[in-house]
Amino acid sequence: MTTVEEFVVLLRRVRDRSGLSYRTIAKRAELAGAVLPASTLATMLTRRTLPRRELVSAVLAACEVPPGAIRHWLDVWGRLAERADDASADEEDGGAAIGPVPFQLPPPPPALVGRGAELDLLAAGLAEPPGAWLLTGAGGVGKSALAVLSAHRAGGRYPGGCLYVDLRGASAEGAPSEPYDVLLGFLRALGVRMAPGTVDEASALFRSITADRAMLVVLDNAGSAAQVRPLLPSGPRSTTLVTSRWRLPDLDVTGRLAVEPLPAAGGRALLAHLCGAGRVTAEAAAAADIVRLCGGSPLALRIVGARAASRQVPGTLGVLAQHLGDDARHLDALEVGDLSVRAGLRVGYRSLVDVDATAATLFRLAAVPDWIELSVDACAVMLDAPAVTVDRALDLLIDAHLVEGTAPGRFRYHDSVRIFARELAAASDPADAQLAARSRLVSVMFSAAAGAARTLFPHDTLPYGELGATPQRLIRADATTAEAWQWLELERVNLRMLAGQELAAGNCLPAIRDLGVAVAKYLDYAGHFVDQARLGQIAIDAARRLGDRSGTAQALNMLAIAMLRHERRGEGIALLDQALVIRRELGDRAGEAACLNNLGNAHRDDGDLDAALGCLQQSLALRKELSDRYKTGSALDNIGIVLRRMGRYQEALDHHRAGLAITRELDDRLREALVLTNLAETEHLAGQPRQALGHAEQALSISRELHHDRGRGLALQVMGDVWTTLGQPARGRACHDEAAELLHEPAIGAPTPIAG
Repeated sequence: MTTVEEFVVLLRRVRDRSGLSYRTIAKRAELAGAVLPASTLATMLTRRTLPRRELVSAVLAACEVPPGAIRHWLDVWGRLAERADDASADEEDGGAAIGPVPFQLPPPPPALVGRGAELDLLAAGLAEPPGAWLLTGAGGVGKSALAVLSAHRAGGRYPGGCLYVDLRGASAEGAPSEPYDVLLGFLRALGVRMAPGTVDEASALFRSITADRAMLVVLDNAGSAAQVRPLLPSGPRSTTLVTSRWRLPDLDVTGRLAVEPLPAAGGRALLAHLCGAGRVTAEAAAAADIVRLCGGSPLALRIVGARAASRQVPGTLGVLAQHLGDDARHLDALEVGDLSVRAGLRVGYRSLVDVDATAATLFRLAAVPDWIELSVDACAVMLDAPAVTVDRALDLLIDAHLVEGTAPGRFRYHDSVRIFARELAAASDPADAQLAARSRLVSVMFSAAAGAARTLFPHDTLPYGELGATPQRLIRADATTAEAWQWLELERVNLRMLAGQELAAGNCLPAIRDLGVAVAKYLDYAGHFVDQARLGQIAIDAARRLGDRSGTAQALNMLAIAMLRHERRGEGIALLDQALVIRRELGDRAGEAACLNNLGNAHRDDGDLDAALGCLQQSLALRKELSDRYKTGSALDNIGIVLRRMGRYQEALDHHRAGLAITRELDDRLREALVLTNLAETEHLAGQPRQALGHAEQALSISRELHHDRGRGLALQVMGDVWTTLGQPARGRACHDEAAELLHEPAIGAPTPIAG
């Protein structure tokens, strides 16, 4: 303790926590031989002066404080007495009483795991009153626990008392608390017996009474800024903590703290605290799944932890993880006693309905399609509403923490929230309305994907069919290559998930088949081989359901390339052989050339260079026969790579340069960057490092311009090799390190089925 006021506050805290009345303490003191009238005790605990030493000792003993702790209290009293002019003053020697000193805080949480940074931030803020701090976050994220624990830790700095109220701004039961009623309660706690007639009069009286006090006010669960403003003290020594699941942008505060879900490590630590570290260690994989499926929500983890703690059976965490992973059981698994994630979400949704019907509709219907990240424009298409209206609805959803903003104009659901929103849609929106919204979204998203692919690869003759027939405004017709690339980067996972959902429903089969082919080259160039494999399998299934052998061959080719990129060459070659048989049976010469080209690359990577060269030369001949200038350039470049591996460097360089000339003639910047990289690699091995460095730098520049990360990575790999050869290993390592980050791609995982 550094001040007399803090000493008195903590002494009063001892009495409060003892639960003893003043009369009982006085009787206990008398039995122990001390004189401590109840009236004297009440007075000394409301003054700002240091009580007499013997009175302090008597109070502590009566409250059953251990003797060792009493000695520590008296040591602190001695240090304070040395600094105080009135160290020997008793209860009648000056120091005006300040009236009742309330301490209304609920008990602190027994443990608050993973919130060290937030507690430190609030401790610093509460150390420098006055002001108001606003803690915001989704329901169940732990705002109230954080505020209450912080208030307990800082209580000694506020000798004027601590006020607390649950404003019920997000309560499943009852209406939010009225500011007038809250003020009357505060005034009674401060010793005021009069009842002002209006909320303004009550607020003014509250500010007057607290003007000279150092008080901490905790306003928990606020529903709006209007509910909070009358309850704020304005004295120079007071601080207010406000918690709300809404962001309350119209509330002026000293500081804002967004309370986020716990990270994986924090979630695991909380689960271990709740059900036992040994169990979490023994079922580490299941525990990790639980933390992920709970989204780091302390409430959800508390529920799961309570369920696990009540079932001391090996394998319980695995069962709970399975239930959480099942959409039909997910929210049911997050209920125990009076704790319920579904109930908390329902409160937030009901408040939204009262504010904006469009936001409520968006919340429900946007959860119906399978997609990972939503955009304003796509949601406007889905609702058939103006983008400005949807943008406002999106802001409300973000402010209510019902969705998470990931970037300007984009947002996503947590799994629990998405499942809840789908439950609402099933209960509130007719099935045909849900299907219509989803169909609008799918047709426009697929059409935009076709538009982006046309922009990226204008020389490819892709079977767009009905894929690009729907008018759309998600990507402009005159979009640049960089804009088209960026749009596909943002939407590629959405496209794959939507295609999978429609395939499962048996809808849009021709569009799903064509989507895979349209985005295949982008996915390959970008290095998204997992999505390439999954979308390839989806396209195969769609084509086979349609009985479309040509479409099946195209999709087999897409899946094969993904297998080859992950060095699953046997599977890739088998898929290409199937596709080649179909192409030849159909008399599809262009398709045959494409299969031979990819088979050549597959045999090259498998080490069979003679077979590779044979396939590629057949492909080149077919493409020249078909007068396909663009594909001819690609075949020449691929032959150059095989010749390089054969050690036939001059022939390889001739083929690369011929392919580069065609690519530049057709102004294909993406392809140009890749050919330049291949040329640079061959020049390096041919003993021409300076030429190699120049061409690799050109490739890097183009890839940066087009936001093509994989192209950048491939160019940097070559540059790293060249710089090392030139005797600058540090520059070489820097290039290699950057390339490794850009080229990282997770494995596909379980073997992908090969279509027969």
